[in-house]
Amino acid sequence: MRHPLFPLFLFLGAILLEIFGFAWVGGAVGALATVALVVVTAAVGLLIFRIQGFAHWRRMQELLSRGELPARDLIEAWLLVVAAVLLLVPGFFSDIIGFALLVPPLRASAAAGLLRRRAVWTSATPRPHSASRERETIEGEYRKHENEHLTDRHDR
Repeated sequence: MRHPLFPLFLFLGAILLEIFGFAWVGGAVGALATVALVVVTAAVGLLIFRIQGFAHWRRMQELLSRGELPARDLIEAWLLVVAAVLLLVPGFFSDIIGFALLVPPLRASAAAGLLRRRAVWTSATPRPHSASRERETIEGEYRKHENEHLTDRHDR
């Protein structure tokens, strides 16, 4: 079982790792070059995200128009958004993960891994039903009264 503060420790660890990356790259190439490198990697990453995002959107539209459910493509689209966020966050390690998610084969394998582990959560809960109830026909009679209003039904 995970510790309840695990996400906090993970977040703080990522921040410390990014600070270490800034110090290491800044010591090697200088402060101004480090800032320029962060800005350039974010701009290039977002440009690649935009191109791949539009292509991915068109592919999902084609699947939906054919009546297919694009489950893997939805997860890949979510991973594209995660990649864009990681590229916007200043830092070199987040950029490495963001650029890795922009590579289609790596993103496809990550989506397949998420599907395989069933690590995708939904907020909808399935309704319990049995196979025999799906085919059961309920017979009945009804009468249609055209002169009555909906509010009249409550008065009876």
